Amino acid sequence: MKVWMDEKHSFLEEVEARSGQKIQECYQCSKCSGGCPFSGIMDYAPNSILEMIVYNMKDQLLSSKAIQMCIQCGTCGAQCPAGFELYEVMNVLRAMAKEDGYTTNEKKIPKMNGIFLGEVRNIGRMHEVNLMLKNMLKQGQFVKDAVSLIPIGPPMFLRGIMGPGDILPHKIEGQRAVAKIFENVEKMQGGHAR
Repeated sequence: MKVWMDEKHSFLEEVEARSGQKIQECYQCSKCSGGCPFSGIMDYAPNSILEMIVYNMKDQLLSSKAIQMCIQCGTCGAQCPAGFELYEVMNVLRAMAKEDGYTTNEKKIPKMNGIFLGEVRNIGRMHEVNLMLKNMLKQGQFVKDAVSLIPIGPPMFLRGIMGPGDILPHKIEGQRAVAKIFENVEKMQGGHAR
């Protein structure tokens, strides 16, 4: 959802209003960064992102790789002693970057995120095989990725980790309700899915 602010409002105030998170209440304990599965390859650690917001470093932040790499797993929130949900801030920062025309060199994670959300919307849950195949196709390296899976796939079938029922996706009973959640979020965001 886009919240319009007057010129006098700061970057911090806009991010707080849109995310529902009180950024200045962060303890800077770095537990979010320690728990984040991607913090080691981000250009800015999760707790640094919060500091950058406070110090009005909008240009550096909205063009960063870090905000695109968040997969909304919620590990940051689970680790936070203050119950802060950093992934909500990341969602807002991504939306702001898109709205303001900022670009980043990180292309793979946003593509995979879109595929993941599409899978959840269409069948009501994530389907690993579909996600993997669609991601390999969309990233443009299907053959290379498929070859790398040869040593992994057959042993999974032989050991019973995967079976024929895992190959094709099956919709859950409440799939329509899940799709309705996506429709409602799109309405809140002005008719545009992330």
